[in-house]
Amino acid sequence: MKKLTLAIVILLNTILLSAQEISDRQVSAFESSYTFETAKEYDKAIAALKAVGIYNEKSYEINLRLGWLYYEKADYTNSEVYYKLATIQSPNSVEALLGYVYPTSAAQNWDAVFKTYEKILVIESTHTLANYRIALMYYYRKEYANAEKHLKKVLDHYPFDFDCLLLLAQTKVAAGKMAEAKIYYLKAQLYSPSNEEIKKALSKM
Repeated sequence: MKKLTLAIVILLNTILLSAQEISDRQVSAFESSYTFETAKEYDKAIAALKAVGIYNEKSYEINLRLGWLYYEKADYTNSEVYYKLATIQSPNSVEALLGYVYPTSAAQNWDAVFKTYEKILVIESTHTLANYRIALMYYYRKEYANAEKHLKKVLDHYPFDFDCLLLLAQTKVAAGKMAEAKIYYLKAQLYSPSNEEIKKALSKM
């Protein structure tokens, strides 16, 4: 019991120390950065967080925010740098990895995008967006079995997900499994009865 109480005290002290590391100036800097971002003044928003006494390369929150602001500015190289710094501070952060996808996608660095989604799935194997996006990439690579595997992971938890149903139908067609494709097209049609793409696909079956 004493050991448990000591562990709780140590944990609380650690939380308090972490909270103290965030100064009033940093809070004010974040507030300014949001104001400048709303006005699309990205250089000023970035400068507010990189000011002397504000920026701390070990701050997950500042690096994550800078990653986003550089992405908004269309400076994808720097965006990648700060998102990477955020992942160093918090290696299991799905949030930071999803952020890293923004600049790598914009730069059309598809290999980096694919590897990032793989990292997310190591951390959270049922992550809906990561499974769907990696399935889409497998589809375009014509690796239909892999695409189907990831789509079914989503559908296990969200059986009526329109995007996954439609992509799985298209995957089945590409793999020559027309009867199975029709089942998924019909499920997708229940979600979107007026969808012309689905009507056209079904008319050919």
